[in-house]
Amino acid sequence: MDSLLHIGGTLVTLLFLGAVIYSLTTSYRKRQKKAQHQKDLATKKHIPIKNLHQYDITPKNGYYTYPLPAGKELRRYPQTFTTLSITLANKQPYSICLIGFAEFEKGELKDTHYFYVRPPEPIYTVPGHPELTWDILRKADEFGEYWNDGMKDYFTTHTIVAHHASYVLGCIAHALKIYGMDMPPIHFIDTLETAKKLYHFSSNQLPAVCQEMGIDMDKTNTLSMAIATGQFLMQAKQEYPMYIPTIHYIYADPSQDQQLASIIAAAEREECTPEELFAPQSVNQDMLQTLLAKKYIEPGKEQGTYYATNEGLDFSESIP
Repeated sequence: MDSLLHIGGTLVTLLFLGAVIYSLTTSYRKRQKKAQHQKDLATKKHIPIKNLHQYDITPKNGYYTYPLPAGKELRRYPQTFTTLSITLANKQPYSICLIGFAEFEKGELKDTHYFYVRPPEPIYTVPGHPELTWDILRKADEFGEYWNDGMKDYFTTHTIVAHHASYVLGCIAHALKIYGMDMPPIHFIDTLETAKKLYHFSSNQLPAVCQEMGIDMDKTNTLSMAIATGQFLMQAKQEYPMYIPTIHYIYADPSQDQQLASIIAAAEREECTPEELFAPQSVNQDMLQTLLAKKYIEPGKEQGTYYATNEGLDFSESIP
């Protein structure tokens, strides 16, 4: 009996020692892996931008704005969208150093993403963000690296929502330019337009808008600003149910499905004439007949008007 107890005690001791050794080994490997990762970040080679300042732009009326081309416009409130906010390292639009994305679906925040971005040249501090030093940002990937690693998908497969979107997306286009890449076709909603159209704020800047709307937002936090942008758009829709925001399409025209969805959205809550359905574009009789043939719309009570059907609304809401 004593020998059995001795053997059992020895086995328990060995198992305990094995567990301790395994734990210590695992912890050591994790520290080594973390240290190697930090070393890789610090020593990672980035491609320098040749003659970076050839891409600098001069201010117009005091603003450094990279222009975007004019494009087509449709009106629709998308069921899913992704809000975007950025922070710049200096006044040049290409100097993005922080990016925040917030994904919304059917009125709910579904996911968030936040990226530190290595600016194309060393900086001392970021205006309004004294905690962001070059020692921190130099370890991040450059904008072009993020773009090629999948960030592009946010812009090509989502409806982008931003406050002063033409400025924000101009920064994206400018950043792509210095890395020799073109802006892809995108579509977006500008909540600055929403603020001006529906409200009379003391200021249409996002911090002032959120303060007056009772939306929590930290103006020093890029992700918080992205989330607040989406919350403002949703709250505006709740307060003005008949409001249909404008979606801007640049670098490519909207698809036929996107156009059909926009027409259906206009007739969701009230009967509309063909002119009202297609605004701000001119009436397309072929597309009108397509909607009727698919039973996406039907004649309204008033002659010459149309109303969206349930089938039409289901189709419209399925279009991103």
